[in-house]
Amino acid sequence: MPYGAVLHVPAGWEALPPVPANGPEILRATGGPGQNLIVFKIPANGKTAAQVADVAQEKLEAHGYDDFTRTETRFAGQPGVALDFVTRRNSNGAVIYRTREYFAVRGNAAFVLGMGSATWEEHLPLIEQIADRFELAQ
Repeated sequence: MPYGAVLHVPAGWEALPPVPANGPEILRATGGPGQNLIVFKIPANGKTAAQVADVAQEKLEAHGYDDFTRTETRFAGQPGVALDFVTRRNSNGAVIYRTREYFAVRGNAAFVLGMGSATWEEHLPLIEQIADRFELAQ
């Protein structure tokens, strides 16, 4: 909890060290092949969760991700945003990997929980369950 957030991962998942090349990543975990999550903590700079999601979407689009949809949702016990997008397509343009990132702001920090899957419909309930249990520490 040194980062101000509590992440509950399913039994059998393993926490992994952050990858500095990814930027302000504070935690990653895996449940096996194709089941990964990542948590970022970034300066909010006075932005709302929706505004942080806007900036993230611009950066993700610049990396070639597409088909964005956003939903206002509760995340980390407060109003937040969920941003869904396509991370990978095959050579025919068919989607082979989708990602959802959840955004919440507390004070000067924004927290982002990102999870993706190659089998979206199968893993979406698990993604939502993990996000429902994400907490900002007091």
